Amino acid sequence: MTMRLAKTNAAGDRRILSAVRQIKAFAKDPDADCSCTLIIGELLAHLAPRQRAAVVQELFMSALRQRTKVATLLELLREVEQFGPASEIGEVEEAALIFDDVAKQAKIGSQLLKAFVASRHDILDAERTFHTKEAGERPS
Repeated sequence: MTMRLAKTNAAGDRRILSAVRQIKAFAKDPDADCSCTLIIGELLAHLAPRQRAAVVQELFMSALRQRTKVATLLELLREVEQFGPASEIGEVEEAALIFDDVAKQAKIGSQLLKAFVASRHDILDAERTFHTKEAGERPS
């Protein structure tokens, strides 16, 4: 993770790290359909706005890292063109496993971006509510 832990707010920073870890673990769950708005909202509810923003930024950065993993795996698959009926079964099986890995890494990237979107919506809604209350208006 690229964030730096501030000595003055170590407890808050630990909460950021904990939230990011929980969201990443949720994204890696193969059975998750990422109707994750409620789960993410609950995790973020206990964070200050600065901490929420850090979580959202880290989710996006994690998705970018997944893109790099997928690109690396796709590079490994360039050799598949050379396979033919005479190819060793082990080579073909290895290529099949790489395809499985591509699918897995792409799914994680998708889940992270969905979590990012849900988090952004949560933050924007909270900001609108805050500004509405600050202006003395009633939220709709």
